[in-house]
Amino acid sequence: MSHQHRPAASPYAFSMRELARRPGEQRTATKVFPAPAVLGTEVIGVPEGANVELTVSFESVREGIWVHGTVTAEAVGECSRCLDVVRLAVSPTVQGLFVSSNAVEVDEDEEAADVFEFDGDVIDLEEVTRDAVVTSLPFIPLCRPDCPGLCDQCGVRLADNPGHVHDVIDPRWLALEGLTETKES
Repeated sequence: MSHQHRPAASPYAFSMRELARRPGEQRTATKVFPAPAVLGTEVIGVPEGANVELTVSFESVREGIWVHGTVTAEAVGECSRCLDVVRLAVSPTVQGLFVSSNAVEVDEDEEAADVFEFDGDVIDLEEVTRDAVVTSLPFIPLCRPDCPGLCDQCGVRLADNPGHVHDVIDPRWLALEGLTETKES
């Protein structure tokens, strides 16, 4: 299945004019830019405006342009247990084969999730970057693996008060509690 890439003037865009249709040629590029939109999920992600660094290698192959590299950024979210801020350095791999829409057809075996179309001049790595970052983020972010969370009765942060407890009365004895209150009055 191939994905259509729009030749957008975005920070994720790289010109391929001098590399396209020249099999065997290679070049590398690095861009650092503020994230134009949140990269991640509702729970954790690289915030809009945070620095994103894309370091990629472009290699012209018979089928198109093979892209591989890394995206580096800091994701920010909320601990799923205690609601504290979680900061996580992310550096996932980005990769994909970009084929020109008017170029040689890709073999059915090669056609997969990492095959994309481009216009022959500009490769836009926004979708590839977004997919790489989202899949590298934890589904349930934690401030630390052993975070005790919050008290389920009053909401106090248990890491700050490890001995925190509540007197819990067995519900079967609640009816008798009313008898002791009437005798004391």
